[in-house]
Amino acid sequence: MAFLLSQAEAAKGVVALGTKLQALLDTSKRNEISEVVDIELSRDEDSVTSLATARASDDYIIAFAGINSSVAEQKRGNNQHLRSFKIDYPPRKRSFTDNSTEEIATREAHRETNNQVPQKTTALSRTSLFRTKGTEKAGGPDTYQRVLRLSPWKDAESPRIAAVATGLAPSGEIVLFHVTPAPSTSDILGRILLGSDEEAEDVDITDLDDDKFQVAYTNGTDVFTCQVSASTRSNASPDVHCIYSTPLSEAATGPRPKFRALRFLSPTMLLLLRNVPDRKGCELVLLNLPQRLSPGSKSSATIIRRKKLRKTIKIGLGLDVCNLGSNLENQEQTIIAVSGSDQSIEVLTLEYDPRRGGYGKLRAYTTLHDVHPFSMTKICFSSFIPPPKPVRPETPPQYVKLASVSMGNTVVVHTLPLAPSPPSSRSPRYVLVMPGDSDAWANFTSGLTALLSIFIVCFLLQAFTEIRGVMPPYLGATEWLPPDIRAAVARPYHQPVPHPLAVPSVTMSMHSTLSSPVPTLHHRSLRDLLHAREAADAIESILDTDLAADDPSTSAAPLSHTSIVVRRNRDTDEILIESTNRAYHNAPDGVLRRWEDITERDQIMWKQQLTDAGHWRQDEGEAILQGVLFDDHST
Repeated sequence: MAFLLSQAEAAKGVVALGTKLQALLDTSKRNEISEVVDIELSRDEDSVTSLATARASDDYIIAFAGINSSVAEQKRGNNQHLRSFKIDYPPRKRSFTDNSTEEIATREAHRETNNQVPQKTTALSRTSLFRTKGTEKAGGPDTYQRVLRLSPWKDAESPRIAAVATGLAPSGEIVLFHVTPAPSTSDILGRILLGSDEEAEDVDITDLDDDKFQVAYTNGTDVFTCQVSASTRSNASPDVHCIYSTPLSEAATGPRPKFRALRFLSPTMLLLLRNVPDRKGCELVLLNLPQRLSPGSKSSATIIRRKKLRKTIKIGLGLDVCNLGSNLENQEQTIIAVSGSDQSIEVLTLEYDPRRGGYGKLRAYTTLHDVHPFSMTKICFSSFIPPPKPVRPETPPQYVKLASVSMGNTVVVHTLPLAPSPPSSRSPRYVLVMPGDSDAWANFTSGLTALLSIFIVCFLLQAFTEIRGVMPPYLGATEWLPPDIRAAVARPYHQPVPHPLAVPSVTMSMHSTLSSPVPTLHHRSLRDLLHAREAADAIESILDTDLAADDPSTSAAPLSHTSIVVRRNRDTDEILIESTNRAYHNAPDGVLRRWEDITERDQIMWKQQLTDAGHWRQDEGEAILQGVLFDDHST
C-alpha cells in the first residue's frame, strides 16, 4: 500500500478538521484517497505547522510535527514545539484464492478481526529545541516552528539529521539535531543564530561521506551552507559560509528578488525558487556550489542555469524535487515541481549527463491547472527507489507520486508514470521524459534553422520584387512563371530616375566645355538624359530669374545647349543614346533631324524601337522627345 502523511483530510471533497493531525492517507488507488489514521490534538494547543516522516518500517512510522503549546504554557516559557508520534499501519489485507464456503467464512472472520483491531497511535515525545524559549519576546504566541526538514533516507542503519527553524521570532534560529524516535536537547548538533527580524525561508540537507551532512538555507536574499557531523553533539554554531548574495544591480530602484525555497540536487548543486518583486513572476535558479570554501569567502557560487516560469505564476509558493536514480554512466534525471499562486503546479525535468558537460537545460514537462480551490501550502514527491537490476518481465511499471495540500484542507495526489531509458536495456535508468539532444547540438540546429528561414525569406522577397519590376533581374524569377501568369503579374524593371540635384554634374560638365572645339559624347540612358536636360532647364530658369533681379541687362550662360542624339546600329539593331555639347542639328550633312521634323511613319517606328529597348513608355508621352535628334540614315 502507498501511504501519505498529511496535515489535512481530503478523500472526495473537503472535510472540516477542527484541531487534529491527519496522520495517514491511503493513496494506493489512483482515483480515491482514504483516511487511515488520525490523531486528535488538544483544543488548547496550536495547529500543525510542519510535518515530516522520521523513520518507517514494515509495521509503523515515526512522524515529527511542529505544534505550539497552549498560550498558558508559552507564557510560562514552555513551548514544546517539536512533537514525535508513532503511527501503526493498518493490518494488511489477506488474499483469498477461491470462493469456497471455508474461504468465505475465513474471509469474514479476518475482516471482523481487522475491524476490532484499533489503529494505534502513540505520542512519543514533546520538546523545545529553540534557545530563545526563555526570553520574554520569544515567549509570545506568534513564534512557531516554521520549517522542519530531514536529510534523505538511505537505509535503516544510516544516520539522519533534521533541522527546525523559527517563524515570526524577534531573532531567527535554526537548530540541527540527530533524528531519534524521541528527540531531545541532548541530540542537538548545532545552532545557527540569525539576525534581528531575520528568518530562514527554507532549509535543505544532503548527505556526505563519513556520516557528515551539508546544510543549506536562505534568508531570502542570501544563500548559506555549513557542514555538520552526526556523531558530534554541540550547541555551538557550525562554520557557516555565505555562498551567494543577490546582486544589488538586479534591483537598483526597488526591493531585491527573494528566494522562496531551495533543494539540493547533489552536494555541489542547489536549485532555488526565486520570486521577482511586485508579483511580477518567478524563476528557477541552478546554483553551482564551490568544492572548497575559504574562510570569509562570499558569493563564491555561480549561477549556471535560469528558467523563467509562466507569466500567470505571479508568485512561486513551493518547490520539491525527485531524483530518479543514475545508471553506470552516472546519467540521471530529476523531476521538479513548483506550486504557483494561480493554484497550478509546474512540472519540469532536468537532465544530468557527465559526457555532455553536466546539467542540461530546465525543460517544462506539463502544467497542472487549478489543482486546488485555495492557495497551496505544500507540495511533495514520493521517494523513488529503482527496481532491482537486471529488469525482468515481471517488474511492475514504475511511477512517482506528487502530493499537494492547500489552505482549504484539500489533498490532491498526481501519479507520474516513468519509462526505462533505453527501453530495450535490461539495466536501464528510469526517466519521466526521454533524454533529448545535447545543448550544443540543439543550439546548432536552432541556429541553422534560423539561417535557412532567413535565406528562404530573402530569396522569396527577391523573386517577388523581380517579378514586380522593383529590383534588377538577378535571379531571373520572371522567366520561371508561365506565360499567362507572367503577362498578368510581371512588370519590366526600369532603372530608378536620379534625383534632379544629382544630375547637374553632367550639364555643368557640358557648360564648362562649351569652348572646347572637340565634342564630348556621353553614352547614357535616354530617360536619364531627358531628366538631366529638364533639370538643366530648371537651373537655367532659376539663374536667369536671380540675375534679372540683380541686373536686368545680364543673363545666365546657357546650360542646356546640349544635344541628345538617338542612333540605331544597323548590324546589331542596338539603340545608342548620345549626348554632346555641340549643336549637331546644324551640321551640313543634315543626317540628324529633330523629333518634331520626323514624319509620322518614322515617329511610329522610333517609338516602337525605344519601347522595346526600355528607353521610353507610352504613358510618358511624346512631349519629352521634343528636341531629341534622330539619325535618319541609321534607320
